[in-house]
Amino acid sequence: MKNKYLYGLGALLLGGGLSSPANAQNQARPSYTVGSSQELVRQLESQVATAQSRRAAPTVTLRVSGNQTLVGKVNHREALDASGEYVVGEIQNVPGSSFLLRIEGNVVQGNIILRQTRQAYQYSADERGTVRVQPIDIDKLLCVDYNQPVGYRNPAPQTDNTASKVSVISLQSFPGARGCIMLDFDGQYVSGTPWNNGNPINAAPAGMTDAAIQEFWELVSEDFRPFNMNVTTDEAVFNSYPKTMRMRCIVTPTNTAAPGAGGVAYLTSFNWNDDTPCWVFMTSPKAGGEAASHEVGHTLGLSHDGRLNPKEEYYDARTSAGNWAPIMGAGYYKPVTHWSRGEYASASQTQDDLAIMASATYNVGYRNDDHSNSISGATALARNGTSVSGSGIIERTSDQDYFTFTCGTGTVNLNLNTVGRHGDLDIVGRLFDGSGAQIGTFDTQGSLSTTLSANLTAGTYYLQIDGTSYGNPVTEGYSDYGSLGTFSISGTAPAGGTVAGVATMYKDCNYTGTAVNLPAGDYNLAALQSRGILNDDISSLTVNSGYQVVVYENDNFGGAALTLTASNSCLVNNPLGTGNWNDKATSLRVQPAASSFSVTLQAEAASVNNGMTAEACTDAGGGQNMGYVDAGDYLVWNGINFPTTGQYLIEYRVASGGSGGTISSDLNAGTIQFGNTPIPGTGGWQNWTTVSRTVTVNAGTYNFGIYAQSGGWNVNWVRISRVGSARAANQGSVAQAAAVLDLYPNPVTDQLQIHSDRSLASSEYQILDAWGKVVAQGSAATGRLNVSGLQPGSYTLRLVIDGQVQPAKRFLK
Repeated sequence: MKNKYLYGLGALLLGGGLSSPANAQNQARPSYTVGSSQELVRQLESQVATAQSRRAAPTVTLRVSGNQTLVGKVNHREALDASGEYVVGEIQNVPGSSFLLRIEGNVVQGNIILRQTRQAYQYSADERGTVRVQPIDIDKLLCVDYNQPVGYRNPAPQTDNTASKVSVISLQSFPGARGCIMLDFDGQYVSGTPWNNGNPINAAPAGMTDAAIQEFWELVSEDFRPFNMNVTTDEAVFNSYPKTMRMRCIVTPTNTAAPGAGGVAYLTSFNWNDDTPCWVFMTSPKAGGEAASHEVGHTLGLSHDGRLNPKEEYYDARTSAGNWAPIMGAGYYKPVTHWSRGEYASASQTQDDLAIMASATYNVGYRNDDHSNSISGATALARNGTSVSGSGIIERTSDQDYFTFTCGTGTVNLNLNTVGRHGDLDIVGRLFDGSGAQIGTFDTQGSLSTTLSANLTAGTYYLQIDGTSYGNPVTEGYSDYGSLGTFSISGTAPAGGTVAGVATMYKDCNYTGTAVNLPAGDYNLAALQSRGILNDDISSLTVNSGYQVVVYENDNFGGAALTLTASNSCLVNNPLGTGNWNDKATSLRVQPAASSFSVTLQAEAASVNNGMTAEACTDAGGGQNMGYVDAGDYLVWNGINFPTTGQYLIEYRVASGGSGGTISSDLNAGTIQFGNTPIPGTGGWQNWTTVSRTVTVNAGTYNFGIYAQSGGWNVNWVRISRVGSARAANQGSVAQAAAVLDLYPNPVTDQLQIHSDRSLASSEYQILDAWGKVVAQGSAATGRLNVSGLQPGSYTLRLVIDGQVQPAKRFLK
């Protein structure tokens, strides 16, 4: 914006962000003590006052060692308060020099920069206010000698372009993001900053067309796409962010801040709280955009990517046969540039660019993941006839986005594209069938985008989008580290096919309207919506024999619940006697049906500690509570008979007050623990949450208890049901038939449960990946396996029960 741009002195002009990396690398360099902070203030004020009385340009003495003193010419000065001083200027008779000193009480910040000799000094003070000056690597303080491309000349300014008017085209890459980068194309008046030694800079407009600004913005936006960062050209948007969460990058042919350079920035200045800008002096989209990302990278703590042999400050990869260069090198000459961790040969810098910029230092972080990293939460591709489409962002190196689609028999053709120009994401697509077996990998080496073409039979399929590498990172290529950014999916798939599942949800009664098949698993609202099922939008459903569907009124399996063990044609005034469940379900579980064994525990059968009184339960399905459990109380039902060894579904319905807390359950006073469940504060005693756990229990008689770890609870009802077929374990010596096994949920995210009609007390397991390699093994006695550490894919479970190898079972992660 073409207005006067003054910088407040509340800034951390050379704040902790500068001193931290500098100090880390300069601990061995000698420092020189110049006295106390207040002595330094008095010295500066006295010297400035003496010069003013003589009507001469003010100068100050800057001692940097016991035998070296520099004379600083003051170009900008402000008295902060009675104990503070702020001066900016240049070293007398030393071209290309600058200095800055800021003193507030015992806090001292500042530097001296001698560009021609590549020397720099940094001021600091300890907690007592003792001031020291110490040599520092100039590249840890300022981006210097970042030259323009060989032979580069700025395009001729456009006389009728938007950037010479009151405002430029308004663009935003991520409205509402936590941090903001403004690309300022329309000129700026800058005063009172370290730039130009404290003298003003009246930067001219970039003189770019709207089309050129759009392309420039696209390049920078894609570089910062993984982060919670809004790249904008809009002054009003920029001003809506706090000063510690924004950076202005001025794009101008006025190179006063760094003559001859392509751009310049102070390291770590993003959070200085004073709007110190960074600069770019090239107005073509490719060269200028690369420089803008580079300079903003500096403000977020990044140093240069160079080489040790041959020695160079900026690696431009011109001698490399590949098409890649690091952003923090010089990316002008290559079509693909990435954030880097120094994987190329003879790298001078191995810093983790992504981790530094996403760290808590700058409070920006990554974007939230937009799609599931596993088949179990895959997002349904949008379909219109035979056309299918989808889109997303790969935010992190480990991110893999999954999509699902159904099709009839025929050829599926998909285009997997990154952005049309200046992309960072090199895409690989992987196709899986309905059982999770990988069908193919689709990667066009040498191109960021790729295509998928496959002849498929009717059914359900899963598509994984991932960032990939190219060539050898040491020589001509790159790894998948910085292969991040935007992608889109478009193409055709024959209509038809069905989703593999055991239950089907319908939008309308009588099994009509949009239909979505679901395999066994737990589906909160986000999981339902990713499959095209809207909140409060299920009116009828079918469920296969041997399974049941439990629908819940609230998200994350809370509120009132309804268990359906058979298909239901209309949930309006449904025949189960629990009222109208039409358009009411917000989350649901599809699970193996409970067997005929089921017991509902009554309050009068309970005993308590701490003098609590259990209340009578008059309505197990309604609002009457059966008992109150205060923090530290233990509600116990004695003598519960579990008739056979196997899986049991433990359910109880509770409500809390406003504070919430944690509740747990167990058998025989903790001998068999079912784990803790955090229950949020509901703000009312009749807002119910249903806890559901499937556990393995050996046949026998137990005491079942509910314990309030914290908070207070009303218990509405408790139900225990046998899951699956019931068969007592054979303890004899005769060889047993194979156990009946069921894995749930499948696909799985974190915890894989094993349902068996045989005791798992002495069982062992192995998990094999798709190549037959054992990736996990151990005891399966609990019936619950932690598979959170496995990568997404297809796996085989081998189970040994009582020394007998069971038939292998497959599952998806």
